[in-house]
Amino acid sequence: MKPGIFVTTLEDAGFSPFAGIPCSVLKPLLDYIADSNDPTRNYLCSSEGDAMGLAAGFSLSGRLPVVYMQNDGYGNAINPLSSLLLLYKLPVLLLISWRGEPGVKDAPQHAVMGRAILPLLDTFEIPYIVLDDDESNLKNSVAKAKTHCMTESKPFAFVIRKGYFDRHNTSVSQSNTVLNRRLDYIRLLSAKLQSNDVLLGTTGFSGREMYQTVTHSGKFYMMGSMGCLASLGLAIALEQPDKRIILLDGDGAILMKMGALATVGYHRPGNLIHICFDNRSYESTGGQPTLSTTVNLLAVAKACGYPTVNNIKTTGEFEAILNNEAKYPKPLFIHIEVSPGTEEELARPPTSPEEMRDCLRAFLQ
Repeated sequence: MKPGIFVTTLEDAGFSPFAGIPCSVLKPLLDYIADSNDPTRNYLCSSEGDAMGLAAGFSLSGRLPVVYMQNDGYGNAINPLSSLLLLYKLPVLLLISWRGEPGVKDAPQHAVMGRAILPLLDTFEIPYIVLDDDESNLKNSVAKAKTHCMTESKPFAFVIRKGYFDRHNTSVSQSNTVLNRRLDYIRLLSAKLQSNDVLLGTTGFSGREMYQTVTHSGKFYMMGSMGCLASLGLAIALEQPDKRIILLDGDGAILMKMGALATVGYHRPGNLIHICFDNRSYESTGGQPTLSTTVNLLAVAKACGYPTVNNIKTTGEFEAILNNEAKYPKPLFIHIEVSPGTEEELARPPTSPEEMRDCLRAFLQ
C-alpha cells in the first residue's frame, strides 16, 4: 500500500490528526507524513499512553484522531484506553502494527504480544480489521471504521502486518552532526570495565550494539519493555551493592517512562551509573524524531535526585569521567550527545532471552 493513498483515504474520511510512537512497520507512513512539513498533521509523543490522552482531547474537540503504535505499545495505552476513551465514549482510530504475528519471523520480544493483540482487542470490545493491500478494500475498511466511530462513539482499530506499506523515499534531511557515534562510547566503556561490573543495555540499537561489542560476562540486553531499564537497574543496584551497575539508555526510552528517574533519585543507590545516549531519534524504527530536542534531560535527572549529572559531547570528556568516576556521588547521570548511525546490518543477538537471563543470574550470584 502506498503511504500517500493510505493517508489521503483516512483524511478524506475525516480522520486526523495523527499521534503516537513509531514502529519500523509504520516507517513509510511516518516518512510520508513528515514530508508534508505540516506540524498540525502529526503530533510527537513520549509514550502510547501520552498519545491516547492527546487523542481524547482532540476527540472532545470534535476531531477523529488517529493513534499509531506498535502492538507491544498497546500495553502502555490500556489504562487511558479503558478509563478515558472507552469510559467517556470517545472515538479514535488505532493503527497497530502487528509485530510477532504467529508464523512470521520477528524479534523474540514481540512473541507474547504478537499472539495476544487480537484477543486483547476483543477483550476490550474494540472492533478491528487486519488490513490487506487492496486499495478498494481500504476504502471499505475506512468507511466501516468511520461508521463505528460516529454511531458508537468508540475506538476502532486497524491492525497492520509487516510489509503492508510500500517504501517511501523521504525528502526529510538527515542530521549532519559531527558528534561521535554511540559505538565509539560503548567501545571506550568496554575497555574500562571492571570484572565485577554489571552492564545493562536498553532495547534497540544501544542494547544490540552493547551485546555484540562487549565481551564482559556481566552484560544483559533488555529486549522490549521500553523505558524500564532504569527500574531494572535500580533493583539490581540495591541488591548488589558491591557491584557497579552501568545502564546504557536512550533518549526515547527515558522519555517514555521518565518517572523512573524520580524512583532512582529517591532511593539513591551508591553504585549506579546511568548513561543516556541522546541522538534525538527513535533510530531502530527508522530515525523518527523524539522530543529530546526540547527537554533538558540533565536538569530532569538533577531535579529527580541524581546528585551528579554530566553532559558529554566528546569521547575525551567521557574517558575523563570514567577515569575519575569514584569521586562522583551516585547515582551518576551521564548525558551523551551522539550522532545517529550504527554498523551496517547490525545483527540481533543469537542468544535467547532465557540464556541471557541465566547468564546474568549466574554472574550476580
